[in-house]
Amino acid sequence: MDEERKADVVMIQRVKGTTFVVNSFFNQSGQETATDKMARLIEREVNSPQSFTKI
Repeated sequence: MDEERKADVVMIQRVKGTTFVVNSFFNQSGQETATDKMARLIEREVNSPQSFTKI
């Protein structure tokens, strides 16, 4: 049975009387930072031939 581990980040946000609790877990052996990952995703989106949808 997997041992439960404590969340790396817990965010609590209240919106119109409803409280949202978000638990975030991160890969402990990951080598890529969140900044690196976002930059890679943005670059991929910008370079995609279908990155913009005409409305």
